[in-house]
Amino acid sequence: MKNLFKSRFFKITLILLVLGIVCFCLGLSDFIDSRKTPIDYNTAADGSLKKGDIVEGDIYYNYGVYETITTKENGRTTGTSYRYVIPIGENSYVGIHVNDDSTVDQMDKMTDETYDVMDGKADSTQTTVHFKGKVMKMTSEDYGYFKDFMKSGGFSEDEISQYGSELYIQIRPMNQGPGIMIFGLVLFLAGAALIIVPIIQAKKSSVQPQATYNQSFNDAYNQDTTNVQGPENFQ
Repeated sequence: MKNLFKSRFFKITLILLVLGIVCFCLGLSDFIDSRKTPIDYNTAADGSLKKGDIVEGDIYYNYGVYETITTKENGRTTGTSYRYVIPIGENSYVGIHVNDDSTVDQMDKMTDETYDVMDGKADSTQTTVHFKGKVMKMTSEDYGYFKDFMKSGGFSEDEISQYGSELYIQIRPMNQGPGIMIFGLVLFLAGAALIIVPIIQAKKSSVQPQATYNQSFNDAYNQDTTNVQGPENFQ
């Protein structure tokens, strides 16, 4: 039994259990978020957003990318996402996280159109991006990039504190929760089965020799008793 719990097989099944629990919890969180009534981005007031809110609306203006995030695996870049600065309310700004290539293209085009409006070259932007996402809090590093971007746009420290935000919106599809939950449940059950079955088999194999020994003892006893002389032999 000890060898079973120390084996690589057991470690693999333990990983399946942990991944199953993590996936199930993530899927459950996504499912709960999908059931929330989203805040209307286009009517939200300054400072009204808080971490965990679900937001939906149309973006008409953005001021460009303040942070580029790359995902790497074994030294190779497997994905790139971007965070843009967008206006919210009358005078506030937040970040928005975009990782879909087509949406990135639209946002980049909108950035150019936004600065054309600011420079007086156009009356309004022509690109609109509809989104739905969850409000998250920036890390201190992320907020540093945000502040640097705002400073490059002419904002002072006080203005950034007043009009900026340590929050960003992460765009999510909001419809993958049930699938992730099922996947997590399958992983967990598979891991549980891989642990329980060998344990049951180990217990059966440990009991079998004892049963064989008892049976052999009984057989020997029965055989010996057939040779015992009855009382008549003492006569």
